Amino acid sequence: MTQTPTNIQVKLLSPTLHFYHYRLRNSINESLEDTKERRQKFEENLQAILSHLTSKTGQKASEFLKLIDIEQESSKGTILDLTNVPPDCKKSTSDLLYLETGILKTSLAARLLNDTYFLRLTRYISSTHHEQSIDSFANLSEYLNTVKAELGQTAILAGILQTQLSPQETRKIAVNCLHKYLSHISESEIEDQLSEEYRFLDSPFYVLSREITIEKFTENYQLKTKNLACVFLYKDEDAERKANRVYSIFQDLLLSYHKINYFYLQSRNLKIQLNQRYKAIEQQTENYQQQNWDTQSLVKMPQESLEYYRFLSSLQDQARLIEIQQHNYQVCIQQIEQEIGDTIPKFFTDFQQDIVFYLEQMKADISFLSPAIQLYERLMLSVQTQVSINEAAIQEKQAKLGQILTVAGTTIALGQIAQKPITTTISQQIIDKDQSLPSPSLLSLWISASVTILLSLTIGLLISRLLYQWFTKK
Repeated sequence: MTQTPTNIQVKLLSPTLHFYHYRLRNSINESLEDTKERRQKFEENLQAILSHLTSKTGQKASEFLKLIDIEQESSKGTILDLTNVPPDCKKSTSDLLYLETGILKTSLAARLLNDTYFLRLTRYISSTHHEQSIDSFANLSEYLNTVKAELGQTAILAGILQTQLSPQETRKIAVNCLHKYLSHISESEIEDQLSEEYRFLDSPFYVLSREITIEKFTENYQLKTKNLACVFLYKDEDAERKANRVYSIFQDLLLSYHKINYFYLQSRNLKIQLNQRYKAIEQQTENYQQQNWDTQSLVKMPQESLEYYRFLSSLQDQARLIEIQQHNYQVCIQQIEQEIGDTIPKFFTDFQQDIVFYLEQMKADISFLSPAIQLYERLMLSVQTQVSINEAAIQEKQAKLGQILTVAGTTIALGQIAQKPITTTISQQIIDKDQSLPSPSLLSLWISASVTILLSLTIGLLISRLLYQWFTKK
């Protein structure tokens, strides 16, 4: 039985780490403050790496390298300020920073790719230093795990494997290499999550795909992205040379890959929020008769409708962005295959089917969630009608109350005016008939009061009706 080699027995020629880090510069409809905050986070990640990189003279890169002002950024190109960089760390025709610490050589680029900040780091040990232990990947990748992901990251651990080994043996080597890079993950966990062996340039290629939580708001609402860690074991130096020709295209391929995953994972969060709002509006519709609708409800509902429409529009935007990146992704695959005359690892071609699934899922979600817009409109119209009816009923009651108060007021006024003449007339002419009495009799007073009330009510009703009709017409 063949014994699986250990990291002591197996060595690689020219072990190399290709590290790609992506962060959005700005998202859809973001403010300048949001853009500056994203830039700040990108700069913090860059400084975390630079603080551990040194020039040949031992000077820390963080001491002489910084980013250009945000106002000077163009849509594409470097964002590194190379003004104070030592001459031995740069070339006149390149925007790359070159650093050397012992036998480790590093090249670094920080660029803006349209709406994305991009950091590319390549660290390697030259083949002139002969074969190296797999442990060298721990030195090549040191401190890179401090770089916080957002849009996505990919690390490719590569080296020339000069010994012919079985697929089981190369898989064990790949697990060991990844454990040196991701020391916080056990080899058994890496083994469980590692992909099958893909072939690229007739050499083994493995992929470890991990879903990373960027920020957790609630249990169901989390911002997530995907990180890739790959192992590429070249069969010979010719395979390495061919691969080196297409790493610059790989950076664009990986950008589209990470954007597609990022936008799709974002869309899942949008779907959760839209579902919650859809259920709420359906519940309001079902319980329409049991709810008390008022002007406050009418004021609140348009805002809720606009919020729903905003989330739905964002979901549609995510789908359109994925369609754009789908095209870019396919173009990059074609460019790589034309450049090297070989097919790209199956992991990346299979992903094209995932893109199709993502788009179908998102379009189905949009189709399912869109009717809520009409539901909001219908419910608002119904509530508006109900509120108008309620207000009309209130106004009618108020009008009747006003009429009653008018009658009462008129009656009281007439009574006060007519009381004395009526009392005098009844006492002196009908009941008492004695004008010499100092005051009317009790009987006269009671009869006078009754007559006054009846007369005041009759005249008051007539006058108040005429006044009410005149005011309401006005």
